Amino acid sequence: MPLSDHEQRILDEIEKNLYQEDPSFAHGVRRRSPRLDKRARARLGIITFLIGFATLIAFFIAGSLFLGVLAFGAMVAGIVLVAGSFGQLAGASRAQRVRVTQLLSQWEERMRQRYKRR
Repeated sequence: MPLSDHEQRILDEIEKNLYQEDPSFAHGVRRRSPRLDKRARARLGIITFLIGFATLIAFFIAGSLFLGVLAFGAMVAGIVLVAGSFGQLAGASRAQRVRVTQLLSQWEERMRQRYKRR
């Protein structure tokens, strides 16, 4: 929900006062974002999924139910992280969305060519 003009002015005034009172703290707070950016989130998701996949293979070898549940959870968490990073593209610029679409199309075409040869 967007802020009203009055609320936005109050927020701007608070931010301005913060910069005047303690510029080093304000700079440090602005620099560090508590959220992961979309690339870091996607990387973390891919790594989590791959760890889950490796755990799934260990499950088939060892036959431990705990490993199977752990593998499933890790793979789902990885997919959720990657999907969430793509969900952030909704706020991205048109050029960024076009670039991602082109990269995905190129990857899809490479996969098709690779499996056509076999």
